[in-house]
Amino acid sequence: MIKLNRMTEYGLMALRHISRKPAAVTSAREIADSYDLPFEITAKTLQRLKEKGLIQSAHGAKGGYTLQRPLEDISLAEFLELMEGPQSVVACYGPSEKLKEKKKAGCEYGRRCEIKHMMNDLNSRVFKFLSEIQLSELSKNLDHRLLVSGSLSLTE
Repeated sequence: MIKLNRMTEYGLMALRHISRKPAAVTSAREIADSYDLPFEITAKTLQRLKEKGLIQSAHGAKGGYTLQRPLEDISLAEFLELMEGPQSVVACYGPSEKLKEKKKAGCEYGRRCEIKHMMNDLNSRVFKFLSEIQLSELSKNLDHRLLVSGSLSLTE
């Protein structure tokens, strides 16, 4: 099971909130208060989204955040990788350089592993599935109470 960390969950909530106000800026305080989130974590999450190029900030008394990229242009796979790094169902297969290095060094089961090809196929299928989901599609059906409770799963 892929479990999203809190900053990733807050990031999804923030992007959805910001996308609903396309002509206006949104503050960290507004997002935190709207979903009863801790302000400091919300502010850090927004900074991360900004660093990753998903939102942009406006400074000043009426400053805040706006989308830099439309949610239609961001897949769930890309978002997860931006927020949490490369995703993989099992550690021995995945897109990161560290995993490529590990493959060269060999899996702890080495040649005895009889499921490595199946796991590679599973990773590929999960990544393909996540790549086909746009954040705009997910945000239409996303209930923020699921995120806050920590019970979000990709099948809901």
